[in-house]
Amino acid sequence: MKRPWLITLLGLALALSTTGVIYVSRTAPYRALEAACGPDLAWIKKEFHVAGPAFNGVRALHEKYTAACMERCRQIDEKNRALSALLSVSTNVTPEIEQLLTDAAVLRKQCHVEMLGHFFEISRLMAPEQGRRYLQWMQAQTLTSTHSTMIPQAGSKFSDDARTLEHR
Repeated sequence: MKRPWLITLLGLALALSTTGVIYVSRTAPYRALEAACGPDLAWIKKEFHVAGPAFNGVRALHEKYTAACMERCRQIDEKNRALSALLSVSTNVTPEIEQLLTDAAVLRKQCHVEMLGHFFEISRLMAPEQGRRYLQWMQAQTLTSTHSTMIPQAGSKFSDDARTLEHR
């Protein structure tokens, strides 16, 4: 009676340890890359084949840009919080609401201009073909939002938290 349990437990232990060994061996190169470059830059190094002095330049630009980007995001969030506060007590668009919308739009425009400048700087550190591919990818990831992506599709409904749209 004890033997089937023992065989089952040993088989389970063997399966788990084998899975662990395979996982560790298959992910070792990616973990080493991430440890060397950091999670923010490992994908650039691998995907766009950036190495040596070019990668050091990418790292320096990334660190400089990240600090400035975080400050811009903080400012935009501040405007959004102020706007939310006004909207919660307003029944019409007031001059204050208009001004906050304008201020937030100016900050978002500045953010986009600086973000594009950053993308161009990074792309110039890459081989020309990789730089073009990087710019195309970044454009697709950051600048392709259109009004059609904001319109609910047939069969969509808002989720319980009323902030996200679910597609069926």
